Amino acid sequence: ALLLASISPIPRVVAAPEADSPVTVVQALYRTSLDHFTGFTRDSVKLTKPWLAPEIYARLWKKVNEPQPRNAAPDIEGDVFLDCQEPPTKFEVGKSSIKQTKAKVDIVLIWPGEKRIYTVLLEQVNGGWKV
Repeated sequence: ALLLASISPIPRVVAAPEADSPVTVVQALYRTSLDHFTGFTRDSVKLTKPWLAPEIYARLWKKVNEPQPRNAAPDIEGDVFLDCQEPPTKFEVGKSSIKQTKAKVDIVLIWPGEKRIYTVLLEQVNGGWKV
């Protein structure tokens, strides 16, 4: 048994990403938006709450709960963070930077034949990074 253990492959150890880094927050927000794509709904806004600064969440919550005039298109159609009515097939996180309590993370949204690049702005709120 000792010999078998000594010739077993050594598992590759990869450092876990920082639990609350700007990149991790952006990945979680966009993964949630993509996995639960429903457009601009109460449910979609609720799902983003863990990654949003309180004032941003409050504004989105107020907007999503405004009554819509009958036979009128809503002010916001599609997903607020994905900026679309049809979800991308995938996303990639690009470069990131941190300056004191502010951060920027580039995100690339990818559809067949189309790529869009956005920069997500974050700030530290109560010790954690929030969009």
